[in-house]
Amino acid sequence: MKMKTVFVASLAAMALAACSKDADSGAPAPAAKTNFAVSLPGNLETYAVEDPQAAGQITPYYDNVTVYLVDAGENAVGYAWTDAEIKARQKRFEQIVEPTLVGVIVNSGDVMLPTGAISLADLNVVMQTLAVADQNKPIKTLAAEDAKGNAAGDYLPIQQVILMGQQTTFTDETSDDGHTLKKAAVELESLAARFEVGTVKPGTGLDALTVEAVYINNFHNNYGGSATTSYTEASWPSTYAPSWATDAYNAAVTSTDGTKVYAYQVFASNLIPHIVYKVSGTVSAGYKLADGTGDADNPTPFTGKFITVKGFKENGVTLRSIAPHKIYKMGLDGSGIEITPDKITDKPEKNKIDLVVAITVADWTTANVIPEI
Repeated sequence: MKMKTVFVASLAAMALAACSKDADSGAPAPAAKTNFAVSLPGNLETYAVEDPQAAGQITPYYDNVTVYLVDAGENAVGYAWTDAEIKARQKRFEQIVEPTLVGVIVNSGDVMLPTGAISLADLNVVMQTLAVADQNKPIKTLAAEDAKGNAAGDYLPIQQVILMGQQTTFTDETSDDGHTLKKAAVELESLAARFEVGTVKPGTGLDALTVEAVYINNFHNNYGGSATTSYTEASWPSTYAPSWATDAYNAAVTSTDGTKVYAYQVFASNLIPHIVYKVSGTVSAGYKLADGTGDADNPTPFTGKFITVKGFKENGVTLRSIAPHKIYKMGLDGSGIEITPDKITDKPEKNKIDLVVAITVADWTTANVIPEI
């Protein structure tokens, strides 16, 4: 799927309006100059990866910041922020032509964002290479506040994701040097979506069910969607990669309020991720798994089997795309998703076995989900 940056998508209409205005008034008047400041929020409405928390209680980690000042012709000039500017959460420009739009990108990961003059079209090409692996980094620990103003403590993967924001409305501020001063306060949102996954529990026909591992499958490896991780029944690897996309069993994930979750960040797109559980347990006497495992008279233990969740419903409507800055929660209440033997297969991503789970969508806030088998 071809994706555009927020800048390109929003600026098209603005550029047309500006061109129309110029045509009505003849030659444009000389552009006035002003002092200009761009500021960032100190807190973002997110919460932790393994330990869900209330929205707004976690400050994002600021690794790098790039600001783009854009004119009506979709021409941008990029500026990388210094550590001191990141710490102040503000960058100031002296005597510049007032931009039409200000865009800010935080935490670009291994992708070096361009600075200097660049068209939005060319910037969009660079944006396509942003990596999903950078949305799932290991916990970062700071022993003391760093030069960028990040406080001491642990920074979870969700705090390190790429953030982007824009502003077209600027406020007049009190000047300290006699020049006019305007300010763009930029609100940031993640380009990634987040999946929070609980556990499963035995339904009718199962005496016991235990999670051995959890995987997320079927997602884009980069923001542009040119590379995808999408294993099939036949191609499922013996060692799952990438490593961030799988977790071993964690007893702390109990699907009750306040306990841990398996959590993954993926880029927003029309590609719906799959959640795969590797499970063991016991099938009740008289029942069989999808592959025929079971006995008419005796309970039958099993291990190394799979449950594949291939779809989700929000308020009864099938999810057709994954939105950015959203959290999709499944199996996080009622002690987990109830599973029957027919949904357990010998291999993951079995073609003829589909499991659809109802899911709750939130803007980086907490919510519950009702499983639908």
